[in-house]
Amino acid sequence: MAKILMFLLSVLIVPAAFAGGGSEQPAAGTQVIDYAFWGNPTAIGVEEDILNEFHASQDRIRVAPVVSGYAGFHDMLLTQLAGGSGPDVMRVDSYYFADFAELGALRPIDDLIARDNIDMSIYYELGVIENTFQGEIYGLPWGTAPLYMIINLDMFDAAGIPVPDNDWKLDDFERIARELTSGNQYGWGMTTQNLSQVFPFIWAMGGDILSSDRSQFTLNSDEAIEGLEMLARLLSDGIMPRDGIIGDAELLSELFVNDRLAMRMGSAAEILSMQAAGKRFEAINMPTGVVDDTTVNKSNVIGINANTRNVDEAWEFMKFLRAPGQPGEELYMAARRMPPTMNVPELWEIYSGAGDYPSDVRMQTELINQRYGRLMPLRTGWLELENLVMPEIQGILLGEVSARDAMNGIAADAQAILDGR
Repeated sequence: MAKILMFLLSVLIVPAAFAGGGSEQPAAGTQVIDYAFWGNPTAIGVEEDILNEFHASQDRIRVAPVVSGYAGFHDMLLTQLAGGSGPDVMRVDSYYFADFAELGALRPIDDLIARDNIDMSIYYELGVIENTFQGEIYGLPWGTAPLYMIINLDMFDAAGIPVPDNDWKLDDFERIARELTSGNQYGWGMTTQNLSQVFPFIWAMGGDILSSDRSQFTLNSDEAIEGLEMLARLLSDGIMPRDGIIGDAELLSELFVNDRLAMRMGSAAEILSMQAAGKRFEAINMPTGVVDDTTVNKSNVIGINANTRNVDEAWEFMKFLRAPGQPGEELYMAARRMPPTMNVPELWEIYSGAGDYPSDVRMQTELINQRYGRLMPLRTGWLELENLVMPEIQGILLGEVSARDAMNGIAADAQAILDGR
């Protein structure tokens, strides 16, 4: 734990606040709380609209948004929280939730859930699982959804290639990616921001980053190496843009919108961006392999700072944002910010919308939930592990080091993180 804290405290990134957030002086008797989240420009606009609705619904609490891009967001939060400060309410990616909970950065909310009779059974089970640590619930689920394969219909149609069915294999994916690569057009694009980008290819080969009990580092197994080598081959052969590997998701969005990228991995935020751009696209599961469950399925956490003095105000805002029957979820659906986190048919009707792309996101999401999706093996130390592994994966893809040498080279350090050394 001391090693993790030293690592976290070595990083300090200051986020930007979006225009108008908290700039007005609050009225006397109004409690101001901070809410930290990440987002691209389209997503930030949605959040701002929701905060305006919350402010219009009552005059006792004012929420000051603190927002940044995704890169560095969690390092920044953990640095602040380890120092006893930080926002009152925060969004936390499930990748890093266990680290937040173990460090005591988040307040358990079981007592608040029981006090206000929040029906947790309405949420999809996955979301509740990824908000629970050592038997206690630390947040309300946000953005419970797969990381889809996003298909550029204009590029597929121009090449006469149909959208793959749900049982497509890695060989199908590679063949299609190669067929759709020509000149300045790429068949596939990805980033190296986090491990979720590479999991589908490692899983499809039969590998994983950790053993089934999440205690042993296994990214140097033959199966995992094969998945990493496949990705390196695609970059070396010009099937995906090099700038995406050293850039970010916004670059991939630009290429996709301009019909220079045929396939990419995407969250609900990317779906929203594509819809805002008027793109024709579909969202399906990632290619399968020796197993079918190769699509990352995940949630996020909206939690309360364990050190806040404004628990009641933070909880009141959280309920508006995430509790069943409260306005937040319906507002997110109307804005297409994310698929429903709750198993409520009316929310799907609001989110899907007749004639919109993707054409049947509800069916695809449910198929992924039932058959093609998998939870990542998240645990404490994930942030430190990812920061060790991802630069090596970037080097593998860029051809700077072989997959086997890179993974064997960090295996001892990775295992030390898992062992808490």
